[in-house]
Amino acid sequence: MSHTQSGPYSRPPHFGGAPGGFPPPRPAPRKKTGLVIGGAAVALAVIAGGAYFALGGHGDGDGAGNSEVVDSTKGYALVAPASVEAYKKSGPGNAPGEMNAEQKKESAGLGVNNARAVSGIYNAESTDTGDPAKVGGRRLTFDGLYGEITDPATALENYFAGVAKKGLKGDGKSRGLVLRRVGSATAVKPAGFEGALMKCQDVQVTRDSSDGAPKTGDADFRFPVCAWSDYSTLGGVNVIDLAQPKTGGSGPSQEEVAALTVKLYAAARRKA
Repeated sequence: MSHTQSGPYSRPPHFGGAPGGFPPPRPAPRKKTGLVIGGAAVALAVIAGGAYFALGGHGDGDGAGNSEVVDSTKGYALVAPASVEAYKKSGPGNAPGEMNAEQKKESAGLGVNNARAVSGIYNAESTDTGDPAKVGGRRLTFDGLYGEITDPATALENYFAGVAKKGLKGDGKSRGLVLRRVGSATAVKPAGFEGALMKCQDVQVTRDSSDGAPKTGDADFRFPVCAWSDYSTLGGVNVIDLAQPKTGGSGPSQEEVAALTVKLYAAARRKA
């Protein structure tokens, strides 16, 4: 591709963005947006990249599990497909982005050498409202890196170590929101997924009224994150019900997000 667009990490705060683990490609200013819920505009910056999340250090993976990754996964690139099941891409998305030397160094620390980044935001219409931008719809966010991965198991551990590790904008809070990982990332093997590794984990969003969060009309909630790794691609997926910041609850199940991640894995990978 002869041109590149800004990577996924320059996006403004929004509901359902990826929760961290990837270093940021070139940032570009964007207009901030939010979702009006309970009379307050709440912009949840659950997004990847150093602009909001810093890498959380290395995981404790020792390479165990790499025997499940097949050599034929080498030499693949990633694209953001137009749709994932009922989820339709909300815009043109981000073309694979070149990284500068510092960003490539951070990606290498994560476990992806000669990395490039790609992302996409996808909406599924609510059967109640018919409008994914209104409370009741769902949003899927995909962020990925591709390049050369010599140790997929450790790269996957590193990804989850970065999820909400330093929180939003480096201090764990933003507009009274605190994120934390729930338990440990668990290896999963959903139907149709072979030759690579996948783990899932829940992320809890808690509102801290002492830090300026709205005191009424909003609720704590959690959402699942699933990520895969192989010898050339590392991708993270999360799904959120847009009503959750008002209603609370757990939203989609890990099993559902894992199944969507399988579909995305198949649709996003292209032989380089």
